[in-house]
Amino acid sequence: YKLGPGAEPALKDYLSKRKRMPFFANARTVRNAIDLARMGSAIRVFEEKMSPSSNGMVSEDELMTIMPDDFPAPEDGLTGIED
Repeated sequence: YKLGPGAEPALKDYLSKRKRMPFFANARTVRNAIDLARMGSAIRVFEEKMSPSSNGMVSEDELMTIMPDDFPAPEDGLTGIED
């Protein structure tokens, strides 16, 4: 996988926010962030290719690129967050 334009700052922002939340676990948090972004990327590509204006063809580059919006919001699924 590779990070597309703007994805590296998005990942850094995500991790910065997660550090201040409960259950931050260093490498595990990074791994989970990448896993969630990979899933977000797959959903994004699927939805793009299912649109009527698409020919449905998916390139290897599209499958391998994580974009900024593929990362979840840091607070998704967490409670007890302090700002």
